[in-house]
Amino acid sequence: MIAKNRRLAFIAVGLAICLALLVPASGLAQAAKKPLTLEAMISLKSIGTVALSPSGKMVAFDVTSVDWARNTYTSDVWLADVESGNTFPVTKGPDMNMGPAWSPDGRAVTFLSTRRGKPQLFVFSPGLGEAEPLIEAPGGVQKYAWSPDGKAIAFLTPETPDADRAKARESGFDANEIDATRPRSQMQIFDVAGKTIKTLVAGDFHIVGFSWSPDGSKLALVTSPKNIEHVSWDFQTLRVVNADGTGLTALDFPYYAAFTRRGEAIWSPDGRYLGLEVGDLKKPELNGHIIQLYDLQTGQVSNASGNTDHFLYNCRWAADGGGVYYVAYHLLNSQIFRLDLKTRSARQLTHFPKMEINAVSFAADGRTIAFSAGTPDWPQEIYVGDINDPDKARRLTDLHPELAATWLGETEELTWKSTDGLQISGNVIYPLGYAKGKAYPTVTLIHGGPAGNFNNSFAGNYYCPAQYFAGQGYLVYMPNVRGSIGWGSTFLRANLRDWGGGDYRDLISGLDTLVARGLADKDRLVVWGGSYGGYMTNWIVTQTSRFKAAHSEVSIANLQSLWSVSPIGRILSRQYFGKTPLEDPDIYRKLSPITYAKNVKTPLLLTQNEKDERVPVEQAVEFFRAVQTTGTPVELHVYPGESHGTMMPNHQLDKLRKTEAWFKKHLR
Repeated sequence: MIAKNRRLAFIAVGLAICLALLVPASGLAQAAKKPLTLEAMISLKSIGTVALSPSGKMVAFDVTSVDWARNTYTSDVWLADVESGNTFPVTKGPDMNMGPAWSPDGRAVTFLSTRRGKPQLFVFSPGLGEAEPLIEAPGGVQKYAWSPDGKAIAFLTPETPDADRAKARESGFDANEIDATRPRSQMQIFDVAGKTIKTLVAGDFHIVGFSWSPDGSKLALVTSPKNIEHVSWDFQTLRVVNADGTGLTALDFPYYAAFTRRGEAIWSPDGRYLGLEVGDLKKPELNGHIIQLYDLQTGQVSNASGNTDHFLYNCRWAADGGGVYYVAYHLLNSQIFRLDLKTRSARQLTHFPKMEINAVSFAADGRTIAFSAGTPDWPQEIYVGDINDPDKARRLTDLHPELAATWLGETEELTWKSTDGLQISGNVIYPLGYAKGKAYPTVTLIHGGPAGNFNNSFAGNYYCPAQYFAGQGYLVYMPNVRGSIGWGSTFLRANLRDWGGGDYRDLISGLDTLVARGLADKDRLVVWGGSYGGYMTNWIVTQTSRFKAAHSEVSIANLQSLWSVSPIGRILSRQYFGKTPLEDPDIYRKLSPITYAKNVKTPLLLTQNEKDERVPVEQAVEFFRAVQTTGTPVELHVYPGESHGTMMPNHQLDKLRKTEAWFKKHLR
């Protein structure tokens, strides 16, 4: 009997070895890893500003990480040595330390820090001790930039509140006027040698952003009448001022301003031209961006982009003066391009098969670059390379070593034809334990915007928790329906006056493709979207009952009332619907989910943020009350202190837990 048991044991071991040989080593390694937890996902670091030293030998960057004990996020400034790869933080919280920049001689790094309350400017010399305060302004420092010669620092700080008005507010006379400006930013200048500060520009306007001319004799400013988001999205003026504060001039430089968020014009190396990423007035407002130029000698305005059709950002004039580098969304990736100013055509410089490139920084030689980027398999890291051959850029940092022991689902691009023949793309992430031929419960995620996208970045964070759900056994479906960015202006504008029409059919036809391929289980479907994605979620549950559960976050339900209560809603309404609800009430009623709320059969979880000005709480309350009348299960949770983005880690965790529990409850 003992001998027989031994023979059976040997046979079992042999079979195990044979089976192991049939499974790829990578598959075995993945099988041994643990899926991402909610806490671990929220705790992953992210990169903000990237600043390459003038010599190209060091990279300064800020890293944001979670502080669970204080229910907040903190940022720290890190340094990475390009040659050795040695990477380390130079600040250690618990405050926000952010926005690093090198002095022009490369000897010092400045950064903003809230360690004394309001953000102030600090400075340190790598390897030579602790950071020290450099600029302390009563209202704090909002943005700053070194002059090219390193002798001065220009910075923005809020205007001083009117003393009588401030005293009245302290006494309880504190009513807030709708559309009154918040404190506007003015420009001051700090003399590095003398340690003195003087006001440079303080007009009857708000300064959105600024930049120095190459010789340091002038600054370009982008201004807006008020410091209110929707006003600065609608009304901007490009101005130039001398470095001593004289000669402030508003330029005749009209453009659509909705996507000119940073307000930082770029200068040609010879100082003759200014460039700004703007919307072209000769085209529809909702369109790809262009680089628009202003000739300071002749006053001529020109479109440098020609017919190039990109949703672009992070512009930098090439050192040779003949082109502009920028990053643009291109299909499922974001890549670096060079715009040739003579031919007015763009050439793609990077060709990474799966990557989202973010902030790019140049060394003084105009060639050496550093940038942050993420892939579907890994969060943001720092890369370094040469702009003349950026495909050879190498990864410099390893900010996420904990992921080496974490299971991550495989991401695959999915393309399909919508009902009208339009080709649509998206990503799917396969679930833990995926077996070919088996259908899985499927989470449909819907991005915001509509001018947003799902791309080849790392889909493992609060705003896109795809990797978490894949680790819980779900197939995750992330469609880029018409209206998304990355496929050109025609695609971007394909949802005009048609929200809930073609975009809805795009999403459903992609889901049908997954069901037909045997990947998605048609009887176990759930959906989650936020902002415009929340609008789509609300729309979906009024049009079909095929989803077993839905979570609609910071969502739009009533387009007519959104126009009334949301400043941004009025801009979206103009861009997408052309007329106001007063002029065309029928289109607003036709495209509002609340119009069809009586049809809702899908159990609906609504979450909204208390201080959201873009999509106010009333939107969710309206839909909640309407769905309540149907008898369909519905819950509404409002998160205090949060605006449009959910920023407190415990709130993020709570929303994710509620979402998962809601899905599980109704998938039984």
